[in-house]
Parts: sequence; structure tokens; C-alpha cells
Amino acid sequence: MIRLAVALCASLAACSAQNSGADRDGYATIVEAPPYTPIETLGPAAYTPTVEDRRMRFGDQLEQQHLPMLRRLKKGEIGNFGGIEWRWSDGPENDGLGTVQGIAWFLREPAASLARYTSDPLFRAEQAGFSRSDQDRIVREWAERIGPERAYPGFGNMSVPWLSIVMPRTEFDALRKEKGWKIPVNLLLRFEPRANPDLPSIAPDVAGQIRYFAQADISSVPPPDLASFDAIVLRDGCFFIDEGGDDDPLVLFPFEAGVWRDEQGHVAFRPRVSTDTRRFGRVGTRLQLGSRGEISDPPAELISACGNHRVVAVTSLDQAAGYGNDWFAVREYRDREGISSAEAMRRANECMLAQEQTMADNRLRGGREHPTQCAKLFGIWGNPVNPPPPSPPPLLPGMQTQSATEPLFPPSSPKKLVPTRNGVCRFEERNPAERPGELIATNRDSNMIFWADEGAALWDHPNGFIDEGMVIPGKRIVAAREGMKDLWIFPNRDGPIYLHSGPEIFACSQPEDW
Repeated sequence: MIRLAVALCASLAACSAQNSGADRDGYATIVEAPPYTPIETLGPAAYTPTVEDRRMRFGDQLEQQHLPMLRRLKKGEIGNFGGIEWRWSDGPENDGLGTVQGIAWFLREPAASLARYTSDPLFRAEQAGFSRSDQDRIVREWAERIGPERAYPGFGNMSVPWLSIVMPRTEFDALRKEKGWKIPVNLLLRFEPRANPDLPSIAPDVAGQIRYFAQADISSVPPPDLASFDAIVLRDGCFFIDEGGDDDPLVLFPFEAGVWRDEQGHVAFRPRVSTDTRRFGRVGTRLQLGSRGEISDPPAELISACGNHRVVAVTSLDQAAGYGNDWFAVREYRDREGISSAEAMRRANECMLAQEQTMADNRLRGGREHPTQCAKLFGIWGNPVNPPPPSPPPLLPGMQTQSATEPLFPPSSPKKLVPTRNGVCRFEERNPAERPGELIATNRDSNMIFWADEGAALWDHPNGFIDEGMVIPGKRIVAAREGMKDLWIFPNRDGPIYLHSGPEIFACSQPEDW
């Protein structure tokens, strides 16, 4: 833990200059910086779809447009049909997206098979390497061969299956050549942008201030959210997690993150893909570090540059102040209080920045003040604005036997949400003892715990309940309900299936156009 023997500063902005500097070799020390404004809008961050996103949506629309024919084809060519691939060529057509053709894959007699269903020139037949009826086995075998930490399977309604590859394309091509892999032609490879960064790990204008930036070698699917909060500081050019005590660990950063100087001149973290406009936190501020893991065999170069310290890998670099979709809670606070959006944001930001200031004073200057509990003050994360009524006083000894068969207070009802059985998902009740030990708890504060295979798309919502997830073929999802048997959840249809759970809902749904 870093402590500075300096007078208390009036604000984090004032402390930023005096709590940073450079040694005689030019390496920087930054232990404090002002956080970004926590809440700037009362809505989700604006999203501008990439060309690849727009092409995928265009393909979905084409599939929907031709769905009656494709359904007949899929049914009539079981064991022969290998899926549809929408293949693009650059050009000015379709509002700059280019030209597109639907490649229909077949194991036997491709041209004749397609001609039985359509003569539309939008579609062209090609020879497949496998049929959709065998896709689950084929795709998972290839994912295992490439490596479960590098390749993740995906399946669609009529499309060819795909593997999401989280390694640079050049490295994958070299590995494929080395192994002599003949990947089936109708197994689509999608290279994740975060694994193919176009920005450097360290921006040139800060490179001279940093001794060593230790980073994971490959990208990985983010693990289930595990919030852990501490400041990351730069001390004599080396990055440390400023924990309590005197044994601060060095940091191993995720592959997807880089360091730069932001628009206000502060050293900060950012994504390494230029189209990713998310804003991470600044060096010297408290961050949400995700799940942490101590590295047993740290990079020798890091130890040589920064000394023999523990090394801890982190999975997130989001700013702590305002983390977790707080805009949703601030909007609810606005509506409860009957105030304007601007006033609600002003109050929330004032509280959260004061909270960060108190924690910075405690961390750096030996302060002992208890931070303002903004979550409780604004009633967010499911915390009530007013405290609950106190429990009734204990009964006198003479009264305690009078309600043996008829209690004075009825027991609280257990949290027993019942799934809506609408045919989108299949729900199977099983004994909790059957739950596989390798499943991961994907949430911790809900009215039920969801257990799932690693990589299943489930996440916590700030209101304390699972808001939405994806039910994916091959990914097991188990809902553990208080006082009841486990529910195993399986997709009952092709296409995207969403799982919702909240105070009044427990159901699967599917977009109407599927």
C-alpha cells in the first residue's frame, strides 16, 4: 500500500499533479488521478455498428426473407444440407456494404440439390465438408483440436456453424500450416476483433515513462463477472495494484488492453481495437479489476525490470466510480424524487466522486473517514431508500409455547419462481446432487443461482437479478432454486434464445422473426 506524507488536498484534480512525477531516468510515478465523470447520460452508451455488424444484420434479413424456401430445403435435405453462408465482396452496393451471395453447401450433388428448391441467382451451390445434422460433433471436435481457450463454437438457424477464434489471424494461419489442418469448407472462422488489435499496447507518447507493461499472450473469453476493486498505480515506471499492506503485487494486464494518454493528458487504459470506443479507467484511480489470479511463473522480464514481487493477472480495467450500469439506478432515483435528469446526474456524480475522494484519502494519506454509501443513498442495486422496520421484540417466556401450532407471524415465502413453459426452452427438474462440479456460478445476488459451462452468456444486472442471457446448444445451464430441485435448461428451437429472470419473470423467449 502506498501512502504519501503530504497535506490533504482539496480535490483529486489538485492531488493529481503533486502525486505524480518522473524519476531521473524518465520513468513515471502516478498514484492518484481524478476519475472520469461517472454518469454522463441516463441511458446505455451509444453504439455505432461496424461494417461487419451491418453485414451480419443484412444477412439475417435475407435469411428471413427467404425463410419459407430455406425451411423446405432444410427439411428435405436432412443429412445433405450443410448450411448457408452469406459471402460478401466490397463495393458501393447496399449502402456501401458491397455485394452478397448466399453459398448453399451440400454433401451430395450441390447444384441439383439447390435447384430442387430455388433458381434465384442470389444463391449458389457448393460442395460441403459435412452436413448440419453432424455439425455439433464436427464443430466441437475442431474447437477441441484448436484449443478450448482459443476457439469457441457457434450455431445458427440456417447458417453454417462457426468458430470464434480469439488469436491473431496471422498466428492462426501459421499454426494451421504447421499442423497441416484441413478445416471443412463450411465451418466458418470468425476472428474476434479483440484478438486482432490495431492499436499498440503502449502509445508512443507514454512509452518512455513505463519500464515494463506485462500482458497476457492471447485473448480469452471474459470470465463471469467477479467485481474486485482497487487502484492500479504506476511507481517508478512499474504497474502495481495498491492493496492494503506492504506487499503490493505487480500487474499482468489482459491482452485486449493498452495504455495511452487521454484527451485531458492523464495516463489511462483503453481497448486496443480502434473501433471499440469504450472508456476504461485512469492510472491512479480505483478500478474494477474483475477476477484476479496470482501468476506462479511470471514473465522473467517483468521481474528483472520491476523487482521480485508477486504478480497478479486482472481481467477488467473499468473505472470503479459509476461501474455497473449505474445510469439505470439514477434514472429510477430521478423518477422517485420527481427531479430532472440533469439534477439526478449532478447529485449522483457529486456523491460518487466524494466517495472516491474519501477512499483515496484513506488509501494515500492515512484517512479514517467512512465513505458515503452512494448505493444506499440513491436506492440502487436493490437497496431500499428507507431502512426496513425493526424485527419484533422477542416474546416473553410465558408466551413462547402458545403458538406451537399457529405461529404469531407467518413464515416468509421462499423465493420460488416457476418457469414459463412456452416451448422455447425445455426445463428438466433434477436432484441438486446431479449438478456437475465443473459448472461455474454465473451470478451471486439473484433470487436463484445459475450454474453454467464456462463461456455461457449469462450475466448479472445491477438490480440484483439475472437480466438476460443466451441459451446455447451444448452449453449447460442449471438454475438452483431455493428449497426446490435444480432446473436444467435446454434450447427447444434453432436460432437465438434469450433467458430472462427477475422478480416477476423466469422464461425463455425468441425474436418473433425467427
